[in-house]
Amino acid sequence: MQTRTKRRIIALLFAVLGVAGTYFFSSSWELLIVGISIVGCIVFLLLSFFTPSLANRIDRMEGREFEEWLVELFEGAGYRVELTPASRDFGADLLIEDAQGYRIAIQAKRYGGPVGLEAVQQVAAAVPFYDMDEGWVVTNSTYTDAALRLAEPNRVRLIDREELLEFAREIGFR
Repeated sequence: MQTRTKRRIIALLFAVLGVAGTYFFSSSWELLIVGISIVGCIVFLLLSFFTPSLANRIDRMEGREFEEWLVELFEGAGYRVELTPASRDFGADLLIEDAQGYRIAIQAKRYGGPVGLEAVQQVAAAVPFYDMDEGWVVTNSTYTDAALRLAEPNRVRLIDREELLEFAREIGFR
């Protein structure tokens, strides 16, 4: 069960217990405590309903903020991560390395529409420049047909919105 659903159930349970407590206790001091508990639970319940999803939070990020979030994501997955400079990055926003020493250059694209072939070209150029084993383009969106066609012969992995969100959920990001 998802964390938000668990919080809602717990908040609802406390609200019900608060109402039941109000019924069974009659003194004003106890009534005040129960009333505060009820209000607190209702606020908690409402906030849990309006907590933005991971996808919505990512969609509101700026480009560099998305790159920094990816640093946290890949570090959480056990990679060593280097964030390249914001400008003059030579086609890679992140350089990651797994425990076996396999090195990957990542071009991050936080877009509102499909990512085009330019991102594939950038990371394909970054792989030899940074002496990496592979290149990835990671986005919160999808890819154009041209990007998909260019990626395969250049051995560039394209990670789209669905794969990114699934990966984040698998390692516990919410």
